[in-house]
Amino acid sequence: MQIQPIAMLQHNTSAASAQAQASSASFDRMLEEAKRSAQDARNAAASGDGTQAARAEDKALKKACEGFEAMFLNMMYRQMRSTVHEGGLFGEDNATKIFEDMRDSEMTKQMAEAGGIGLGDLLYKQLRPQVEAKAEAQAALAVPARK
Repeated sequence: MQIQPIAMLQHNTSAASAQAQASSASFDRMLEEAKRSAQDARNAAASGDGTQAARAEDKALKKACEGFEAMFLNMMYRQMRSTVHEGGLFGEDNATKIFEDMRDSEMTKQMAEAGGIGLGDLLYKQLRPQVEAKAEAQAALAVPARK
């Protein structure tokens, strides 16, 4: 068992906190994009074009499901990477860890867009009837207001 100096422990803690902040910022950005696309869909529904609003809602749902799958895959990759023993003569520095985290994030995002493990499609199929029912209810409420 090797004992690390206190300065080294503080250094690794700052790297972990930097990775956590980067992950949180990525999630916040994805959440803002989902909110923006949902607001665009609501604006289209308010303008009276039902088919365009339904397509916008459908597109926003698909994008949110892909984002959720990418986030899940990223968490899975992070946990898998944490089980691998750090090797090498000098160990790993913070730059390498941050680069690997960024690479994994982008790779999992691309995986989710390409179909991933099917979690995004499963969520989409599960949530689509709810979104369609909501759009139909909004359309039904909007029709009497035009009279």
